[in-house]
Amino acid sequence: MSKIKKENHLKKNQVNDDKFAFKSVIRSTVLGGIFFIVSILFNGEILEIFDTSILLWNFIDSIIKVVFIMLFFIFMIISMGNYKELTGKPLNFKDIILLSVLSLIQAFRNPIVFIFTLAGLLILLAYLYLLQDN
Repeated sequence: MSKIKKENHLKKNQVNDDKFAFKSVIRSTVLGGIFFIVSILFNGEILEIFDTSILLWNFIDSIIKVVFIMLFFIFMIISMGNYKELTGKPLNFKDIILLSVLSLIQAFRNPIVFIFTLAGLLILLAYLYLLQDN
């Protein structure tokens, strides 16, 4: 009799874990979308934070733009990874390249932001590759 109770308990825990993982996918997608919209607003120069005629403010403006692009990339890679884990498929190289290209497209107007975004993406991808179990 106790064996049946344990199996039901394990099934309930698995359902709760799946619900939690699905909520995590939704939350990280929403956060990634918010960072994408803010990044497009700043990098498309629709909104300006600082007067960029001063070199210090130009540097801070570029850093903020790069940070928003990187936050978009991080949250979207988390979302895609969690979704692929729920469906039982691995996150493939095409998805990562697509997300990287989408991140770099956001920085096309400013060469400084583009270079720092490219460097940040390469560092982050190298970190994720080295972190992953072979």
